[in-house]
Amino acid sequence: MKTKGFFRILILLVISVMIFTGCSQEEKSDPVQFDTNTNYRIARINIRDYGSVLFRLYSKEEPEAVEKFIELCRSGYYDGKSFFGIIEDYLVIGGEKDALDKNLLKVSGKNDDMYPYRGALCLSFTAEDEVSLSEFYVITLKSEKISDIEELVENKGYTLSDYIKFGYKTELTADELDQYRLYGGAPWLYGHTLVFGQAYEGLDILDQIMTDKLSDDQLEVFIDSIETN
Repeated sequence: MKTKGFFRILILLVISVMIFTGCSQEEKSDPVQFDTNTNYRIARINIRDYGSVLFRLYSKEEPEAVEKFIELCRSGYYDGKSFFGIIEDYLVIGGEKDALDKNLLKVSGKNDDMYPYRGALCLSFTAEDEVSLSEFYVITLKSEKISDIEELVENKGYTLSDYIKFGYKTELTADELDQYRLYGGAPWLYGHTLVFGQAYEGLDILDQIMTDKLSDDQLEVFIDSIETN
């Protein structure tokens, strides 16, 4: 009887560990950028001859950037402008490359809870805690490319963590790096870019644009409009 009681307690302990482990794994694999249970502002970037890419905008985390972006979209600021920077397996840059009014489009913002995963809608810093919305970019790097990069740096005697730390002055935990291995993205840009949105539909369109750019270096890709709610 004592033996049966012991095994019964042991089984209960194992089940408890499995439940708690499962919960923590679920939390780790569901960052705020992939939360579908919250109502977000939405941006639909309509790309000429290709289709639309849809983004959730993080107005709670980055209110100034999102509000200014929406204001510019509704004014037609991005209409007819191009994706002037298309870098294979990395990112696409859209907007106005040499904006004369760049200083007028600056806002403040920096949120350490948002990560440059694949599909992240980002802005570059022009100064400490200051970004300009004259241009934006979308991270397109896939998870399998993270593995390729990791293998490359390991062949040179480094870990991916060391490479990012010493090359970009960015420190990430093992759990944070695991998220990039799962979702893709550019972990070395963490802390160096402002993430204010996340694509949830149409990333395959950006992949196709990069493929087309490889076969036609003169390809021009235009933004017809950006719709927001």
